[in-house]
Amino acid sequence: MEFIEAVEDFLHHCQLNEGKAKNTVDAYRQDLADYRRFMSRNKIGLDQIAYKDLIEWVNHLKLTKKPTTVNRLVSSVTGFHRYLSSQYKFADPTVKLSISRAKNPLPKTLGRSDINRLLKSFPVTALGEYQRTICEMLFATGLRVSELCELQFQQVYSQEGLLRIIGKGDKERIVPIGKSALSAYKNYLEHVRPNWVKKGSSAVFIGPNGKQLSRQYVWAMLKCKSTELGFDPKISPHTLRHSFASALLEGGADLRVIQELLGHSDISTTQIYTHIESSRLHKNYDQFHPGRLLDKENDDE
Repeated sequence: MEFIEAVEDFLHHCQLNEGKAKNTVDAYRQDLADYRRFMSRNKIGLDQIAYKDLIEWVNHLKLTKKPTTVNRLVSSVTGFHRYLSSQYKFADPTVKLSISRAKNPLPKTLGRSDINRLLKSFPVTALGEYQRTICEMLFATGLRVSELCELQFQQVYSQEGLLRIIGKGDKERIVPIGKSALSAYKNYLEHVRPNWVKKGSSAVFIGPNGKQLSRQYVWAMLKCKSTELGFDPKISPHTLRHSFASALLEGGADLRVIQELLGHSDISTTQIYTHIESSRLHKNYDQFHPGRLLDKENDDE
């Protein structure tokens, strides 16, 4: 079996049999293309890859890649070889592969005051209202940016204030919209979208050119806003999703409810937000609790 053929077979399996999202499959494709190029440069065929070759590859990655990127690439390649081993009885060179995994940083979030600053920063123009509605919807619902971009009218129940979202693995979930976001949404539909819509535009969110909203547009828009408002330059659409979950947890929502609203299949994925709140509690304690003064006095003795 040729390398390219094996990769395409694996990707086909991931998409059809495992229900992986298109973005995930595309990421696998890119990771495995990089992996294949490395082995090709070293004149190593698919059936010749040994453990020592993997170690050399990982060491090569560490020269230019961040630890989190190395981990992702290793995970993609490990899944690929495990698939070939189970389906075609290929020897699996990743069995002994182990790298030191860097601790994942806590997700970036925006507090209530920063969210308010963001939402109030948009001008009262068609484009400003459009961009504000995008941010309102992302923060109010916790949608993935791809889910917002692909939102169709039949998924929106305005009267009930609900969205029916088809997430990763074609899993369906019901998400409340919230009064502020619903008001912005209705204003966009009434005053903005009709002036931009073109024949065949079925997506809820379309730009001034009549084309469906893209993830790249939302990323670029938030990057500009981050610069304008002095936020962390790494703020992204996912930051609003993280902020949604963090705000719910801070307000006393049950972790299982947050898991359901975010569409996480595993509760352990949602539990990262408990670490955010724990970190915030420690920060507030260190800043305001009188116990910090006692600690300082002890240090001075």
